[in-house]
Amino acid sequence: MGMFDTIYFDKKYFCPLCGEEITSVQIKEFENILENYHVKDCISHAEEMRIIKKELFCDKCSGHNEEKIYIVVGRGVLLGIMDTLDEAKKLLNELNLEKIILWYHDLYQRYKDEKREKYSYLRFLDDLHEWYSERLYEIPEDKKNSFRLLFIWNRRFLQDALNPVESIERFMTYKKMIQALNELWQEGHEVLDIYYPEEMSSGEEEWSVDVYQDEINERCHLNWTWTVISKKQLEIDAEKENYLPDWVIVTDEPFSDEAVCQAVQKWLQSLDYEFKVKMISPEEARGSGLIKRLKRLNIESEKKSAVPMESAMKEIQEEENKRIASIIERGKDRRKVFYCEGFYGSLVPDVEADRLIGKVEGIKENIIYESKTVKECEQKFREAVHGILLLNK
Repeated sequence: MGMFDTIYFDKKYFCPLCGEEITSVQIKEFENILENYHVKDCISHAEEMRIIKKELFCDKCSGHNEEKIYIVVGRGVLLGIMDTLDEAKKLLNELNLEKIILWYHDLYQRYKDEKREKYSYLRFLDDLHEWYSERLYEIPEDKKNSFRLLFIWNRRFLQDALNPVESIERFMTYKKMIQALNELWQEGHEVLDIYYPEEMSSGEEEWSVDVYQDEINERCHLNWTWTVISKKQLEIDAEKENYLPDWVIVTDEPFSDEAVCQAVQKWLQSLDYEFKVKMISPEEARGSGLIKRLKRLNIESEKKSAVPMESAMKEIQEEENKRIASIIERGKDRRKVFYCEGFYGSLVPDVEADRLIGKVEGIKENIIYESKTVKECEQKFREAVHGILLLNK
């Protein structure tokens, strides 16, 4: 098949054979570098003036059909996709200097944005290399604010990561969130509905909630979108605000729905987003991430038979433990790092959920523990071992 480019349509086309929407067409008339193009993109050289006739192809039923489209390129810019040759000629003939100058202005702005984005990736790779090659992660706690570390621009993605892979995952997750927010704003979303599944009491001083935003979760494949945590809870967890991932938001306020909304709104405003934030109940939400998976497990359990809620929750927990145990066993960084009373405990990073997970090794049961710190994981491992010993007495 070889290399090709893909042009995405700015209006809807449907396959006359199966009814599936056709969103793009592959072409070989240009650079053939697997690039994706949309209307108003620069697709070729400035002297390029042409109309390209293509047949629609449906990926679902793998069939060509007789419907044709006409791709119009003027001065190297993709002007549009038209249904007839006459419409395509008219679009090309209507191209004037004033219009093309405006389009080039947008293209130049996009070029600057892409250049800035490219620089952010290069800067991250430089910081990643320096962090691990110079072993900066070994600097003692009392010297972590040294002059040298101040020049590690991406320190948040590196600090307290277990390995380079986790650092990269943190960086990429943040980039995906920003891309999703840009897409939502361009699509006309002005209000972001958020919710949390935990049972919380207003006025709590020590609190933390995982906040869900369904559109962002689905687009980025996240378990949840943000974690909002109070400063007092942060002190109890012995965490430092400067080292937290970018999607963890710290607030001084006691718990309330309004405090959560304000924290998320402030986070968005710090990145120049003008979204409004609205709190909804989990029942009003579509459900995404971890919530969606738990709901699916619950539905599957109900299909098998009607069981008491306690049994259903136990089954869900067992399924979740089984899933986590599978992640641990497949982990390339899996290590037996804990020992207690003849039992060993493993530990691997679950980057997607921003946590550490492990299990008691060498036994049939899936006894899982998790936390954000190695110290807390070790404590939970020891408690699990003591529980095993009590049951075997």
